[in-house]
Parts: sequence; C-alpha cells; structure tokens
Amino acid sequence: MGSDKTVTIPVPLRAGGNRRSEERFVAAMPVRADGAVGTTQDLSAGGLSFVTDRSYEVGAHVTVVIEYLLDGHHYPLECEAEVMRVEAVPEGYRIGARLAPLKLS
Repeated sequence: MGSDKTVTIPVPLRAGGNRRSEERFVAAMPVRADGAVGTTQDLSAGGLSFVTDRSYEVGAHVTVVIEYLLDGHHYPLECEAEVMRVEAVPEGYRIGARLAPLKLS
C-alpha cells in the first residue's frame, strides 16, 4: 500500500567552490520541476540536469521532485534548486540546476 507522505532527506551542501566538483551519476528518473514533467540526465550532491519540454529563466528558483524507486516503492524526493543553464535539445530543453542549500532554523 502506498503512502502520500513526502520523504524529506536533508542534504547539507558546501558553499562556493568549483561548480562541478561533486561526482556525477548518470540517472534517468522521472522528475517534476514546478509541475513540468521530465527525466533526469545526471545527479550529484550539488545539482542535477534534466530534460523537459518547458524552458526556464536562468536564475529561476524551482521546486524539483525526483520520483525515486526503491524496493518497488516510489519515494518522491523534493528539493529547491536554482536554474544555472538552459540548452535547447531535440527532446525540449536540458536544464542544469544547482540544489539550494538547506536552510536550518
């Protein structure tokens, strides 16, 4: 039986540094960015790229939900991200986004 609860996993991020210093993992998973549907291309601790049919402005802040499948169960991983680059591709747009640092209260 599925649950509609969102799983939140805090991921502390380092500020500054080389924008691509984190190891990247090729991954094709369903993703939603502010409601637009797409597929991830790669993921790292600091960001992700995904392809969707919607373009975004560089600098836009978007809510990203990655549909992660583990042991036959879907876990929507939600995070905030900043659009760093947008590239037109035959499938639509390839979006490169940096994950926003976790704000601790």
